[in-house]
Amino acid sequence: NIYAPRRNYIAHEYRPGRMGLPKFWGSVGRLFHRPGFNTPLQLKAVQRIKHLIGYEDAATDKVEVAGNLDVLTEFDNYAMGHERSLADYLQLVGIDVVNKKCNAISWCNREELA
Repeated sequence: NIYAPRRNYIAHEYRPGRMGLPKFWGSVGRLFHRPGFNTPLQLKAVQRIKHLIGYEDAATDKVEVAGNLDVLTEFDNYAMGHERSLADYLQLVGIDVVNKKCNAISWCNREELA
């Protein structure tokens, strides 16, 4: 109940910037002459994802106080679904929202289902 294709059809380079490979966030910063610059859309996307997985700083009341309720548009239609609880999902993928850490996902690296 998590889509995990057996073949990679797309990829993302996670090589260090010191190797000279362009990164999206670096490209945006260069375009606007502002290193480390994030667009308002990027910031909203990050806030939506943090809200989805339960980060306290993106709780509904904090999103509302910040005036960013558009972050929650159609949230019920594009949320976790009903196959597993949020707690089960976070455990499966190794995300610790309290300590803000991600653990290695051994089953993913071995191309196996958990």
